[in-house]
Amino acid sequence: MQRAVARNVIGLIIIAFGVIALLNNFGLTRISLANIFHLLWPLLLIGAGITFILHRDLPGIITGAVLICLGVIFFGRNAGLFDLNITYYFWRAFWPVILILIGVNILFKGGHHTSGNLAIMGSVEKTKEVWELTSAEYTAVMGSIDLDVRKARFAEREVSLTLNAIMGGINVILPEDVAVTCKGTAILGGVEIMGKSSGGIWGNINTQSGDPQAASHIIHLDCTSIMGGIEIKK
Repeated sequence: MQRAVARNVIGLIIIAFGVIALLNNFGLTRISLANIFHLLWPLLLIGAGITFILHRDLPGIITGAVLICLGVIFFGRNAGLFDLNITYYFWRAFWPVILILIGVNILFKGGHHTSGNLAIMGSVEKTKEVWELTSAEYTAVMGSIDLDVRKARFAEREVSLTLNAIMGGINVILPEDVAVTCKGTAILGGVEIMGKSSGGIWGNINTQSGDPQAASHIIHLDCTSIMGGIEIKK
Protein backbone atom coordinates (compact mmCIF):
# COMPACT_ATOMS: atom_id res chain seq x y z
CA MET A 1 0.00 0.00 0.00
CA GLN A 2 2.78 2.44 0.95
CA ARG A 3 4.68 1.63 -2.25
CA ALA A 4 1.54 2.21 -4.35
CA VAL A 5 0.91 5.62 -2.76
CA ALA A 6 4.55 6.65 -3.20
CA ARG A 7 4.51 5.49 -6.85
CA ASN A 8 1.33 7.44 -7.57
CA VAL A 9 2.70 10.61 -5.97
CA ILE A 10 5.95 10.37 -7.93
CA GLY A 11 4.01 9.73 -11.14
CA LEU A 12 1.79 12.77 -10.61
CA ILE A 13 4.81 14.97 -9.89
CA ILE A 14 6.53 13.83 -13.10
CA ILE A 15 3.35 14.42 -15.11
CA ALA A 16 2.99 17.92 -13.61
CA PHE A 17 6.59 18.78 -14.53
CA GLY A 18 6.00 17.47 -18.06
CA VAL A 19 2.82 19.53 -18.51
CA ILE A 20 4.57 22.69 -17.29
CA ALA A 21 7.54 22.07 -19.60
CA LEU A 22 5.16 21.52 -22.55
CA LEU A 23 3.25 24.74 -21.84
CA ASN A 24 6.51 26.66 -21.43
CA ASN A 25 7.81 25.36 -24.78
CA PHE A 26 4.69 26.63 -26.56
CA GLY A 27 4.88 30.00 -24.83
CA LEU A 28 1.64 29.53 -22.93
CA THR A 29 3.32 29.81 -19.52
CA ARG A 30 6.60 31.03 -18.09
CA ILE A 31 7.02 28.87 -15.02
CA SER A 32 10.55 28.14 -13.85
CA LEU A 33 10.93 24.40 -13.24
CA ALA A 34 14.24 25.07 -11.47
CA ASN A 35 12.51 27.34 -8.96
CA ILE A 36 9.77 24.77 -8.35
CA PHE A 37 12.31 22.01 -7.75
CA HIS A 38 14.33 24.28 -5.44
CA LEU A 39 11.19 24.92 -3.41
CA LEU A 40 9.80 21.40 -3.28
CA TRP A 41 12.81 19.03 -3.03
CA PRO A 42 12.69 19.04 0.83
CA LEU A 43 9.35 17.23 0.52
CA LEU A 44 11.41 14.16 -0.46
CA LEU A 45 13.01 14.23 2.99
CA ILE A 46 9.60 14.57 4.63
CA GLY A 47 8.22 11.66 2.60
CA ALA A 48 11.21 9.49 3.51
CA GLY A 49 10.75 10.37 7.18
CA ILE A 50 7.08 9.39 7.11
CA THR A 51 8.01 6.05 5.54
CA PHE A 52 10.50 5.34 8.33
CA ILE A 53 7.98 6.25 11.03
CA LEU A 54 5.46 3.83 9.52
CA HIS A 55 7.93 1.01 10.25
CA ARG A 56 6.86 1.52 13.90
CA ASP A 57 10.18 0.55 15.45
CA LEU A 58 12.24 2.95 17.56
CA PRO A 59 15.16 3.33 15.09
CA GLY A 60 12.69 4.02 12.28
CA ILE A 61 10.76 6.58 14.33
CA ILE A 62 13.93 8.46 15.33
CA THR A 63 15.36 8.40 11.80
CA GLY A 64 11.99 9.50 10.39
CA ALA A 65 11.68 12.36 12.88
CA VAL A 66 15.16 13.65 11.97
CA LEU A 67 14.39 13.52 8.22
CA ILE A 68 11.03 15.27 8.69
CA CYS A 69 12.64 18.04 10.77
CA LEU A 70 15.31 18.56 8.11
CA GLY A 71 12.66 18.61 5.37
CA VAL A 72 10.53 21.18 7.21
CA ILE A 73 13.55 23.40 7.90
CA PHE A 74 14.78 23.33 4.29
CA PHE A 75 11.25 23.88 2.92
CA GLY A 76 10.65 26.83 5.26
CA ARG A 77 13.95 28.39 4.20
CA ASN A 78 13.25 27.85 0.48
CA ALA A 79 9.71 29.25 0.83
CA GLY A 80 11.01 32.36 2.62
CA LEU A 81 9.11 31.61 5.82
CA PHE A 82 12.21 32.34 7.87
CA ASP A 83 15.81 33.39 7.34
CA LEU A 84 18.22 30.81 8.69
CA ASN A 85 21.80 29.90 7.84
CA ILE A 86 20.98 26.23 7.41
CA THR A 87 24.40 25.25 6.08
CA TYR A 88 26.11 26.44 9.26
CA TYR A 89 23.75 24.61 11.61
CA PHE A 90 23.47 21.53 9.40
CA TRP A 91 27.18 20.77 9.46
CA ARG A 92 27.43 21.49 13.19
CA ALA A 93 24.67 18.95 13.88
CA PHE A 94 25.43 16.47 11.08
CA TRP A 95 28.04 14.21 12.71
CA PRO A 96 26.40 14.09 16.16
CA VAL A 97 23.08 13.11 14.58
CA ILE A 98 24.75 10.37 12.51
CA LEU A 99 26.41 8.97 15.64
CA ILE A 100 23.06 8.99 17.48
CA LEU A 101 21.36 7.11 14.63
CA ILE A 102 24.20 4.57 14.51
CA GLY A 103 23.93 3.95 18.25
CA VAL A 104 20.15 3.59 18.18
CA ASN A 105 20.30 1.10 15.30
CA ILE A 106 22.96 -0.99 17.07
CA LEU A 107 21.10 -1.02 20.39
CA PHE A 108 17.58 -1.75 19.23
CA LYS A 109 17.87 -3.58 15.93
CA GLY A 110 20.41 -6.03 17.25
CA GLY A 111 18.02 -7.31 19.92
CA HIS A 112 15.86 -9.08 17.36
CA HIS A 113 18.52 -11.51 16.13
CA THR A 114 20.56 -14.35 17.50
CA SER A 115 23.99 -12.93 16.65
CA GLY A 116 25.64 -9.87 15.19
CA ASN A 117 28.66 -8.80 13.20
CA LEU A 118 29.96 -5.24 13.30
CA ALA A 119 32.66 -3.58 11.19
CA ILE A 120 33.64 -0.11 12.41
CA MET A 121 36.38 1.37 10.23
CA GLY A 122 37.40 -2.22 9.50
CA SER A 123 36.13 -5.26 7.64
CA VAL A 124 34.27 -8.53 8.11
CA GLU A 125 34.93 -11.21 5.47
CA LYS A 126 33.22 -14.57 5.14
CA THR A 127 34.24 -15.52 1.64
CA LYS A 128 37.00 -18.15 1.73
CA GLU A 129 36.06 -20.87 4.21
CA VAL A 130 32.89 -22.71 5.15
CA TRP A 131 30.90 -20.77 7.75
CA GLU A 132 27.60 -21.21 9.57
CA LEU A 133 24.74 -18.97 8.48
CA THR A 134 22.19 -18.06 11.14
CA SER A 135 19.70 -15.20 11.50
CA ALA A 136 21.88 -12.20 12.30
CA GLU A 137 22.54 -8.51 11.85
CA TYR A 138 25.56 -7.17 9.96
CA THR A 139 26.47 -3.49 10.34
CA ALA A 140 29.28 -1.67 8.53
CA VAL A 141 30.16 1.77 9.91
CA MET A 142 32.80 3.36 7.70
CA GLY A 143 33.92 -0.20 7.01
CA SER A 144 33.11 -3.14 4.75
CA ILE A 145 31.40 -6.53 5.03
CA ASP A 146 31.68 -9.28 2.40
CA LEU A 147 29.53 -12.41 2.66
CA ASP A 148 29.68 -15.35 0.24
CA VAL A 149 26.60 -17.37 1.15
CA ARG A 150 27.58 -20.03 -1.41
CA LYS A 151 30.15 -21.19 1.14
CA ALA A 152 27.76 -21.06 4.09
CA ARG A 153 26.22 -23.98 5.98
CA PHE A 154 22.61 -23.09 6.81
CA ALA A 155 21.70 -23.59 10.48
CA GLU A 156 18.00 -23.48 9.52
CA ARG A 157 15.98 -23.70 6.34
CA GLU A 158 14.76 -20.10 6.75
CA VAL A 159 17.20 -17.33 7.71
CA SER A 160 16.69 -13.58 8.27
CA LEU A 161 19.55 -11.10 7.79
CA THR A 162 19.53 -7.39 8.60
CA LEU A 163 22.19 -5.41 6.72
CA ASN A 164 23.10 -1.83 7.72
CA ALA A 165 25.69 0.16 5.76
CA ILE A 166 26.43 3.53 7.39
CA MET A 167 29.09 5.34 5.38
CA GLY A 168 30.34 1.86 4.54
CA GLY A 169 29.73 -0.99 2.12
CA ILE A 170 28.20 -4.48 2.24
CA ASN A 171 28.47 -7.06 -0.54
CA VAL A 172 26.57 -10.36 -0.47
CA ILE A 173 26.74 -13.23 -2.99
CA LEU A 174 23.82 -15.69 -2.85
CA PRO A 175 23.53 -19.22 -4.26
CA GLU A 176 21.25 -19.71 -7.25
CA ASP A 177 19.10 -22.34 -5.55
CA VAL A 178 17.84 -20.23 -2.60
CA ALA A 179 14.58 -18.29 -2.45
CA VAL A 180 15.09 -14.65 -1.48
CA THR A 181 12.83 -11.86 -0.22
CA CYS A 182 14.46 -8.49 0.18
CA LYS A 183 13.55 -4.93 1.08
CA GLY A 184 16.00 -2.06 1.00
CA THR A 185 16.09 1.62 1.94
CA ALA A 186 18.79 4.09 0.91
CA ILE A 187 19.36 7.58 2.31
CA LEU A 188 22.02 9.54 0.45
CA GLY A 189 23.36 6.14 -0.60
CA GLY A 190 22.53 3.19 -2.81
CA VAL A 191 21.08 -0.32 -2.69
CA GLU A 192 21.38 -2.82 -5.55
CA ILE A 193 19.50 -6.09 -5.20
CA MET A 194 19.83 -8.76 -7.88
CA GLY A 195 19.93 -6.26 -10.73
CA LYS A 196 17.45 -3.76 -9.29
CA SER A 197 18.83 -0.57 -7.77
CA SER A 198 17.63 2.44 -5.83
CA GLY A 199 19.41 5.41 -4.29
CA GLY A 200 19.89 9.16 -4.20
CA ILE A 201 18.49 11.38 -1.48
CA TRP A 202 16.06 8.63 -0.58
CA GLY A 203 15.14 5.38 -2.26
CA ASN A 204 13.16 2.25 -1.49
CA ILE A 205 13.15 -1.17 -3.17
CA ASN A 206 11.39 -4.50 -2.59
CA THR A 207 12.00 -7.67 -4.56
CA GLN A 208 11.99 -11.45 -4.36
CA SER A 209 13.50 -14.37 -6.23
CA GLY A 210 12.83 -18.08 -6.36
CA ASP A 211 9.98 -20.27 -5.13
CA PRO A 212 9.79 -20.40 -1.30
CA GLN A 213 7.81 -23.63 -1.44
CA ALA A 214 10.26 -25.53 -3.61
CA ALA A 215 13.58 -23.99 -2.54
CA SER A 216 15.80 -25.85 -0.11
CA HIS A 217 16.56 -22.62 1.77
CA ILE A 218 14.94 -19.20 2.18
CA ILE A 219 16.74 -15.95 3.00
CA HIS A 220 14.94 -12.78 4.13
CA LEU A 221 17.02 -9.61 3.75
CA ASP A 222 16.32 -6.21 5.33
CA CYS A 223 18.81 -3.63 4.01
CA THR A 224 19.41 -0.03 5.10
CA SER A 225 22.07 2.18 3.53
CA ILE A 226 22.87 5.61 4.97
CA MET A 227 25.51 7.35 2.85
CA GLY A 228 26.82 3.90 2.00
CA GLY A 229 26.20 1.07 -0.43
CA ILE A 230 24.74 -2.44 -0.31
CA GLU A 231 24.94 -4.92 -3.20
CA ILE A 232 23.14 -8.28 -3.26
CA LYS A 233 23.74 -10.58 -6.21
CA LYS A 234 23.45 -14.20 -7.29
